[in-house]
Amino acid sequence: MLDRLCQKVKWPSDLFVPGGDHMERRETSRAHSPFIIRSSDTDPVGQRVNWLLTGVGRAYLAFCPQAEREKILQRLRKSDKPEDRLARDPKQLDKILADTCARGYGTRAWSFVGGRYGQPPHDDGLAAIVVPLLDHTRVHGSINILWIKAAFTIEQFALHHLADLKAAAVEIVQSLRHGSMSRQGR
Repeated sequence: MLDRLCQKVKWPSDLFVPGGDHMERRETSRAHSPFIIRSSDTDPVGQRVNWLLTGVGRAYLAFCPQAEREKILQRLRKSDKPEDRLARDPKQLDKILADTCARGYGTRAWSFVGGRYGQPPHDDGLAAIVVPLLDHTRVHGSINILWIKAAFTIEQFALHHLADLKAAAVEIVQSLRHGSMSRQGR
C-alpha cells in the first residue's frame, strides 16, 4: 500500500508503530521513490525515532486513547533524554496534540531537524505530514509522506497530498481489520 501511495505521489512513505519509549519504522517505500531521500542502508526498517518531536509520534499520541497516551507519557517523563523533555510540560504538549487533531495530521517540531533516536540531531533536510492508522478508538501506528523541505511548505504539500495519505491509512486499517477477522474465523 505504501508502494502504491509512492507511485501516486512520487515521494516516499514510512509506517511506524509504538516501540515503548520510541516509535519504530516497520515499512518504507523509500526504495521506490524517484526522489533520493537517503539510502535504505542508513534508514532501515526497524529504525527508532522519538515520540514527541517527530510527526509520527505526535500523530499517534494525538489520536490514541487518553489512557494509552498517559501510559506512554509517564514512561517519557522518567527519561533524561532531551527529546523527551516535552513530556514534563503537559500544557505545551496538550496544545501541540490538540493542534494536531484539529489539523488532521502531524508534523515535526519546528526545532527538530532529524537524526537517530538517542543520538545528537543532524539536519536531514526533510519535512513530513503524518496521519494515524486509526481504527475507531484504536491507533495501530502512523504513516507519513516525506519530502525535501526546501521544495514545499507543509501547507502546500498537505493541500496536494493529504487526501492520498489519508486514503492509504484507511486502506491499511481496513486490511488490518480484515486480517484480524480472518484469524478470528479460523
